[in-house]
Amino acid sequence: MDIYNRQKSLNLSVPESATVIGCGGVGSWVALDLALVGVKKLVLIDPDTVEDTNLNRTPFKLQHINQPKVNSIAEIIYERRSDTEVIALQKKFEDLNSIEYDLVKNTEIIVDCRDSSEPLPEEISKKVKIIGGYDGFKVTIHINPNYQNIWGDEPTTYTITPSFLVPPQFLACLIVLYICLNLNLPEKIVNLDLSNLFSLLGASGH
Repeated sequence: MDIYNRQKSLNLSVPESATVIGCGGVGSWVALDLALVGVKKLVLIDPDTVEDTNLNRTPFKLQHINQPKVNSIAEIIYERRSDTEVIALQKKFEDLNSIEYDLVKNTEIIVDCRDSSEPLPEEISKKVKIIGGYDGFKVTIHINPNYQNIWGDEPTTYTITPSFLVPPQFLACLIVLYICLNLNLPEKIVNLDLSNLFSLLGASGH
């Protein structure tokens, strides 16, 4: 049975390979969604381990606490898509060796989901088509990001905690959809307040 049969009529442009840098609130969902949509080779990069505080906004499970995030999301991917090749690198992007760097460079798409946004090398950043961040209900999407104009030099911090499931999952879906529609819009920063979306449906109050 072709598990992708129902999405064929959508004419999606699913990349054969992708790298996800940062496997936290957004990146964990991006990695899983890319696998579910049919990406055959994924490179996952993150130096951190799963903490219990991650469980309110990620697909990680209790059994993954204190385990590397990259290994944990790889395990979750293999539960759904056993034919996906997942290369898990538990380190910062800056610490990749030359072989690992070339592996990243040669993937079709790179998704930057780091909590901080120190510029990536140009040959890497040119494959980053869209990034995003969130805080509470607020979501920011940066299309064709210019690393001089996004979060600045300081690490991103949350002002509203804990960040619950919906914002990072919603943002990850938008990122993967943008990639699979093969869009190439001009550089643009879009800010959304998810709490206002229901006003479009005529709902009142919050």
